[in-house]
Amino acid sequence: MKVFPTFVCLLIGAVASAASPTESSAGTNEFGVSKITWTGQVKPGEPAVSITGTAEEIYAQITSINPNYDNELGLNSPHSTVKRRDLEPIRKRATTSDDWTCAYGNDVNAESIGAGVRYLYSIANGDCAAPPGSPGAGGCSVSSCNAGAGIFLCNDSANQLHNPCSIVADNAVEVLINCQQTTYNGGSSWTTNTHGQIFSNDHSWNVILNRC
Repeated sequence: MKVFPTFVCLLIGAVASAASPTESSAGTNEFGVSKITWTGQVKPGEPAVSITGTAEEIYAQITSINPNYDNELGLNSPHSTVKRRDLEPIRKRATTSDDWTCAYGNDVNAESIGAGVRYLYSIANGDCAAPPGSPGAGGCSVSSCNAGAGIFLCNDSANQLHNPCSIVADNAVEVLINCQQTTYNGGSSWTTNTHGQIFSNDHSWNVILNRC
């Protein structure tokens, strides 16, 4: 699959029988899911807090509480490990797997997914939660919804799932890169879409790119 530099740059700048929410015949999602609950530090030395929303909404709340969050705990902090997300290091990370499919979901704009991924990396010092589920009927939470393009964290375990937000982002990147298709619209106009699903190595959770 050809990798288009546009979407690699978007990320560098920031950044089966498992759970599969159903889709209607019209192609719209019937997730009925909640937004993620993020738990992490907003200010150094203070206790962790929990905030519910999409990654975009959570980041807005965090920075309204602590305008210096990026420098103290986020992407620009000295201890951050998510400043740059080049393609090959992502492929080699143990947090992603080779068990992905492009057959599930509906087309969403790849650039909008890239924006959602950057927000997930921006809140990567905390974890993202998904509700309990079961194989084939996972509990899903929408971790990002940008211009109708959603990144969903789905849980096949009977216990609530807590994953580092960076892992959710890493897996979204795998699908984004491996399942993108570019259409020529004429002139100098191109549209790149993506959709799909990637499973954890133990199939206890998965990440889906789909309409939100």
